[in-house]
Amino acid sequence: MARARAGMAAGLYLAMSALLAAAPASAQSGEPMTVEADDLLEWNQTEGVYTATGNAVAIQGARTIRGDVLVATYDPESETQDIETVTATGNVSFKDEESDASGGKLIYRIGARDYRVDGPKARVSGARGTITADRTIILDTAEDETQTMTARGGAVYRDSTGRVFAGNLLVALFDKDGSLKTIDAEGKVTVTTETGRKATGDAATYDALSEQATLTGDVVIIDGASKMVGGRAEVDFKSGNSRMLSAGDGGRVSGVLVTN
Repeated sequence: MARARAGMAAGLYLAMSALLAAAPASAQSGEPMTVEADDLLEWNQTEGVYTATGNAVAIQGARTIRGDVLVATYDPESETQDIETVTATGNVSFKDEESDASGGKLIYRIGARDYRVDGPKARVSGARGTITADRTIILDTAEDETQTMTARGGAVYRDSTGRVFAGNLLVALFDKDGSLKTIDAEGKVTVTTETGRKATGDAATYDALSEQATLTGDVVIIDGASKMVGGRAEVDFKSGNSRMLSAGDGGRVSGVLVTN
């Protein structure tokens, strides 16, 4: 059975390789894309669609996309017929030189180097951290090569130092070299320092250069058995200090401090 399955996969791989060689379609990066699958490979020249079914994998240079089903599309009316989008569904994984991702569905735009990963359990990780979400994670690459990662639904970002930012919505901006610049969070926000100090609120903004986070809206800071409550807080990750401030609406700040 294993030998027959391997033979089938090899046969389908050769069939697709020959099909792509005969077709004028190519990947926009200039590198060829090879595709293999266990069950089915189909080329719809009228619609400009390649479909691979059954443990399918597409490889283009250092980029690998896997899924139960892969669908690659191109404009059949264009002269070059470059592949524009690859959509993977079911047991999805994506990997390139900078990051890897997984989830229930992936939509990758080759020319823009953008992708969307749908949950449940959507995940994108790189050398500097990992973002997870229940609903979706979207990566947008700007013309200046900066990148914006937007995560929705139980979103959590964990960086390589152990800092954690969580909320219903997270928007992380990265420099062109992959370094984190800012994080904006909304909805049931939690910020956790490396030492385990937690701050919760309705919204938060983190600046990676200053290593400071500002939280607003029913803020609570918890450090062991101690707790501070107020409308606005500043958390300094560099020094480990936290400040609770009034929101300016007449509300007071309060705290329960427990010392040994």
